[in-house]
Amino acid sequence: MFLESAFITREFKEEQIPILENVTCLSVVNKGSSVALVNGVSIYPSQKQILIVPDGTYCKVQLSVSYLTTVSLEKSGQKPENKILLIYKKLI
Repeated sequence: MFLESAFITREFKEEQIPILENVTCLSVVNKGSSVALVNGVSIYPSQKQILIVPDGTYCKVQLSVSYLTTVSLEKSGQKPENKILLIYKKLI
């Protein structure tokens, strides 16, 4: 049996992320200035977090994202930037 897969990179600025199907691995990079909470995992600015390790299986993924503004960002008067980058591999 032959299966094709592709790496996909998508950027999200909102808290609602569509359901991802046939995902074999998933990493999240916080490209904003706020702390991102992705399915309960804290991801700090510029940090990369692997949420699904590549183990030969595939799954359907629903992510919930919320953002926390850091105190230092509020004190400096800067507007928080909410942005995450999803890097995932899926079967096509």
